[in-house]
Amino acid sequence: SRLRRKALFEETERLGANKVALAHHRDDIIETLFLNIFFGREISTMLPNQPLFNGKYHIIRPLAFVSESYLKEYAKRHAFPITPYRCPFADQSKRKFIKELLLDLERRFPGTKNNIFLALFHPKQDYLLGKFRKSFQRTPNPESNP
Repeated sequence: SRLRRKALFEETERLGANKVALAHHRDDIIETLFLNIFFGREISTMLPNQPLFNGKYHIIRPLAFVSESYLKEYAKRHAFPITPYRCPFADQSKRKFIKELLLDLERRFPGTKNNIFLALFHPKQDYLLGKFRKSFQRTPNPESNP
C-alpha cells in the first residue's frame, strides 16, 4: 500500500494536481477505525477530506458517507462491472477479518455499523484516556503502555 500511495502522489505531482479522489466508502471508514484500534493502538480513521504534506495535497473521498451495500446495489441496478480486489493476500488480511467481524456484529445486532459510524461524529474526550497517558506510562508493565 505504501508503494501504491507513492505512485499515486508521484502521478499527482506530475499532473500538477492537488486533489486525489479515492473511492473509500462508509464501510471502509468503519473498518479502518477498527484496524487502527486493534492493530495501531489509536482511535482514528480516514477523513472525507484529508490534507497531506502540509496541505500540498488533499485526498477526497466522495463516497465516505455511502454504505458498501448501497454502492453494490446501485452498481447492480445500473449494470456497472464490479472489479474484484486483486491482492493475493486479501483472503488472509486483517481488513478481511475486521470486515467479517463487523458483518457478524451486524447480523446479530442490526444497526451496529450505523451506530459505529455515527459515534465518530460524537467523540466524548472527557471519557477517553488521553489525559491519563503520562500516568499510565509510569505503570510497572511497560508492554501495555500506549
